[in-house]
Order: sequence, then structure tokens, then C-alpha cells
Amino acid sequence: MNKRAALRTLGATAMAMMLTTVPAWAADAFPSRPIKLVVPYAAGGTIDNMARILSPKLQALLKQPVIVENRAGGGTTIGADAVARADADGYTIFLGSNAAFTISPQIMPKVNYDPLKSFAAIGTIASFPNLILVKPDSPFKTLASVIEAARKSPGTLSYASFGIGSTAEISGEAIKASAKVDIVEVPYKSGALTVQAVLAGEVNFGFDTAVGSVSRVKNGQLRALATTSAQRYPELPDVPSISEAGFPGAEMVAWVAAFAPAQTPATVQATLATAFQAAVADPEVKASFSNLGVVVKYVGGEETMKEIRKEYDRVGGLLKQVKIQMN
Repeated sequence: MNKRAALRTLGATAMAMMLTTVPAWAADAFPSRPIKLVVPYAAGGTIDNMARILSPKLQALLKQPVIVENRAGGGTTIGADAVARADADGYTIFLGSNAAFTISPQIMPKVNYDPLKSFAAIGTIASFPNLILVKPDSPFKTLASVIEAARKSPGTLSYASFGIGSTAEISGEAIKASAKVDIVEVPYKSGALTVQAVLAGEVNFGFDTAVGSVSRVKNGQLRALATTSAQRYPELPDVPSISEAGFPGAEMVAWVAAFAPAQTPATVQATLATAFQAAVADPEVKASFSNLGVVVKYVGGEETMKEIRKEYDRVGGLLKQVKIQMN
């Protein structure tokens, strides 16, 4: 064999080795190791419960462990920031809600991520409104009767929200601004505490999530004057929506969606989206979510980001109108 032929043979051998070895490191199928599902709330809350219902289904679909990690605090921005800074490889997923995207970034002095640019939405998986609640023996039968009483006696009525910057406070303050009435807000640390305040008569009415109080309304422990959704809530078909009650501008529906860091490859996003969509379509997951008071509503990633941008602008205008800020 002459020198030139030997070089050609050597080159062909090297190329063959490259072609057979590149896929081993460059084309590993996703996922090939455990996935972390970050929840920005403490264990035991609604979104944490949802994550733990989803985890085994996602694990079966993706054929890798899906580990729930709680990163609470900062109005959910601590968990969001951790995911925004994670490697964009699909192995760290954020299970977030309005708080991290359309509320906290607009009322806090500073957050370390861009809610509209730091993430790629995998898809919305569920949504639920708040309920406006009174004791069963309350003289108020409708939201209109509350407003009428507030006009007659400014500053004497009060309502319970579950915290500064919460969806409850935004709806409550929007109702006040629209009706031009003076009702005192009493913020509590959770929906469970607002329910206790309503039942104890500490306030005239209060807000809780549908997740927290659908069962209480059904069993007669509380009466719902309205939901904060534009349409009636399927679990409580006899309760008017906030739009029907005359305050469409006070609509606030909590949603829960999955997100990856912004630069996550499209193929990885697609794999995750397929898994999440299949998981929430599972009858067991639907039933478990329903028991929590959560309605499954899958929306694709692109549409989710469109809706977040629209909500960001709408909520931003509302927050300025009612002057909600965190120092």
C-alpha cells in the first residue's frame, strides 16, 4: 500500500470511529437521569399536593424519577429564580402560578428574573378561582347587598384576604375601586385563616381558594356569594361568577403551569409537554385534582405564554389602580 492509500484508509477509519462514537455522548435520549420538579410553596399546600399527584405519573411516562423539591418564600420568587438560573436541559422544571409571573414581579421592589423572558412554558395544567364567602347566617345574600351596605356605612364593613399581593386582595381591592366603596381589608397569612375569620365573625366576608372551600360550601359550613372567575365554576354551578355579580374587572383565576429555563431545547420542551398533557389527562389524576377542587385545563406552552403576557398587562394596570405594593 502506498503512502497516499494508507492515509486514505487511516482517514476513513477515523471518520468511521467518529460516526459510531458521537451519538453516545451527543444524542442521549431525553431524559436520561432524574428530573427535579420545583414547587415554590411549602409542603402540604395545593400546588405541592398537585406536584405529588403528578410525580408518579410523569415518572412512568418519562421513565425517570421525578423528584418534588419545595423552594418556598419570596412570594414564590425564590423557587422561580432557582429554576431560571438552572441549566437549560429540561432536568429542572418549575410548577408555578400567577404569583411568580404576573403578581410578585410587579409589586416587589426587585426580582432576579424576567417573568416574561426567563422561562419557556411547557403548558398550563389546571386553574381555579377564589370564592367570596360569608357565614351561613350572614345577612348578605349577594355581593350587591354587601356593596349596598358599604355605601350606607363607609368603613364599617371588613373583608379577609390571604395576604398582601394575593389574588384575594387584588379582587377585593378591585371590587372596592369599581364600586367606589370603603371596606376595610384584613390580611391573613392563609386561606385557612381567612375562613376561620369569617366563621368567627371577625370580618363580614372573606376570600378563600376554590381548592380550600368548595367542600365547605357544599356541606353548608359557608355560603359563597360569587366566584372570582369570568364564568361559573363547574363544582359550584349555582354560584354566580364575578362578572355576573357586576365586577368583571375583579376577575382573578389562579392557574398552575409547568416551566423550563428559557433556552431549553425545543425537542426537550416537546417531550415534557407530551408527558404533562398525558399525565393530567389520566383519569386518576383528574379525580385526585377534582378532590382538591382543581379543574384540569391543559393549555400548550405557546398559548400559555401569550396568556401570561396579557395577564401581566391587565394585572399591572389593576395593581397601579388599587395601589398594591410590597416594600
